[in-house]
Amino acid sequence: MFKLFGYQQELVDKARQSLAKGNHSVLLVSPAGSGKSVIIAEITRLAIEKGGHVMFMVHRKELVDQIIDTFLKDDIDLSHTTVMTVGKIKRRLGKLPTPTLIITDETHHSLAKTYQDIYNWYDNVPRLGFSATPWRLSGKGLKNVYDDMVEGPSVQWLIDNSYLADYTMYGYKSGDDSQLKKSSTGDYTGRSMDDYAKTIIRGDVIKTWREKANERKTIVYCHAVWFSKQVAQVFNNAGIKAAHVDSKTPSGERSKIMVDFKAGKIMVLCNCDLISEGFNVPDCSCVVLLRPTESLVLYIQQSMRPMRFVPGKHAVIIDQVGNFKKFGTPDTPRTWTLEDRKKKKGNGGGQLGPPVRTCEKCFAVIPAQSRSCPICGAEIEVTKTELDIDRDANLDDVTQFKPFSANYVVTKRPSDLKTRQDLEEYAKAKGYKPGWIYYQLKKRGLAH
Repeated sequence: MFKLFGYQQELVDKARQSLAKGNHSVLLVSPAGSGKSVIIAEITRLAIEKGGHVMFMVHRKELVDQIIDTFLKDDIDLSHTTVMTVGKIKRRLGKLPTPTLIITDETHHSLAKTYQDIYNWYDNVPRLGFSATPWRLSGKGLKNVYDDMVEGPSVQWLIDNSYLADYTMYGYKSGDDSQLKKSSTGDYTGRSMDDYAKTIIRGDVIKTWREKANERKTIVYCHAVWFSKQVAQVFNNAGIKAAHVDSKTPSGERSKIMVDFKAGKIMVLCNCDLISEGFNVPDCSCVVLLRPTESLVLYIQQSMRPMRFVPGKHAVIIDQVGNFKKFGTPDTPRTWTLEDRKKKKGNGGGQLGPPVRTCEKCFAVIPAQSRSCPICGAEIEVTKTELDIDRDANLDDVTQFKPFSANYVVTKRPSDLKTRQDLEEYAKAKGYKPGWIYYQLKKRGLAH
């Protein structure tokens, strides 16, 4: 059987106490990488010891396989469990053993109708739900799903106590933000991300990786299969062994790629939203974010992927699309709640952390008020005006520490900029690399 860490046992105890008080459903919140599967296994084992039958459900098959593997390692008798995706459970309602406890992983998805149909069918069965990020783009809370919420330790506490790896984050804006358009879901449309991806200078991705993460096992997050394949090819062309995987990659091929990645035969693993929720790849010590998003959930799950603890490990996070400007760093303190969230325009749904900026010398993401870069030691001049920037101000103002009202060029769209001087001024204010200027000039037929 697994022996839980103290903070994991405390979370189990809190959940049991909440149910004992009469709550029918309890949400357990614990950061990515904090060992949710081990906690789930312990709760399942305790329920079975009392003669119960546990139903575990999640939205993706890979996560079902992962929890089954964890249960077997914990010597749990699977005949007393139902472990399936929500879709399979929905199609088998009335045919499955009646559970005494329902456990839902990645339960921030549980407002969806499929989940609700299952909960309504088993309306007398107590429920536990797990999530590192109980947050939705719509702003809708989980108060209609859960009666109570118990929280585990913070990301910073887990780092300080060697349960998560510490990290250094580097921030860039290598694409043209004006290409991004929001969909009805609140995140960016696939087409606009296609357009955005075309503005990313592939050579900058390779150059940055070599500078900040050379020889590290790396996962690259892309928005689309075509882009992920292109990025993998660029790495291979540069002599860096890379592979692409997505949900439609044949399971045998995908398994071989994962084995080769863990063995070091593949250095860079490019994917399209596949290796996010629930995947455990402790061998990874670096991620490259090439998918812009308005989703805090996606950002946290992807950015924290290399922070699984291994003794001596220090993770590197390379955010090439500026997501950190909306959401801060992975260890930013978050206030979670079951209540609906009042959305605020332009601030990622009200989950901003303390203002951050990038060091102009090494591009490390650092606290906005820093007088020197803790990574490279470069001195940083901070004016009173910059320190007084409001938390709800334009995020670019906060990150770049340059009041945009003093420079009219940045109020324009890139397509409205007609001269090289305007493009250079705009790129400097936005923090874009020289390659962006070349791309814009080429679109205008002014560069070859």
